[in-house]
Amino acid sequence: MKKRTIMIFPEFENIDLIDRLREKYDPLADKVCPHITLVFPFESSFSMDEIAEILRDRLAGIKPFQVSVNGLSSLGRWMFLDMSEGADSLCKIHNALYEHEFTKYKPVWMNTYTPHITVGVFDTPEAAQEACEMEKDFKHVFTCLVDKVTVEIIGDDERSIIEVEYLLD
Repeated sequence: MKKRTIMIFPEFENIDLIDRLREKYDPLADKVCPHITLVFPFESSFSMDEIAEILRDRLAGIKPFQVSVNGLSSLGRWMFLDMSEGADSLCKIHNALYEHEFTKYKPVWMNTYTPHITVGVFDTPEAAQEACEMEKDFKHVFTCLVDKVTVEIIGDDERSIIEVEYLLD
């Protein structure tokens, strides 16, 4: 069985600013590019073709859309870049996937989906809050068009291996 995630890799012009922030705070910064998770890590025996077919079925009719992120926040042990545009479209995709084939993989802790980009992981919630405070001048705006959804395999070393890319209609 393969461990996978379904996500969006936003192609911001100024993504290097996010990369530098993640290098400081995110242990996965050198293993996976900045991303917006749609389906959280799951293990399944789905083949690559089955995953591609699921994406075609569930995402048919979803057009490319704009996303913007800006502003840092913390929740628990994580520091996020918050979504200021495009959250509705991301939630629509997230729900379309979790309401069908991926229902049994939905994390038990997930009550509500709030799209974001993780930029830091810490040992304690207090450390996450402290990092947010230290980075309070990080007021950059990141905007791009989202036109594809990506399925990655999570390698043994936690590296991202792109398996499928689905282009939105």
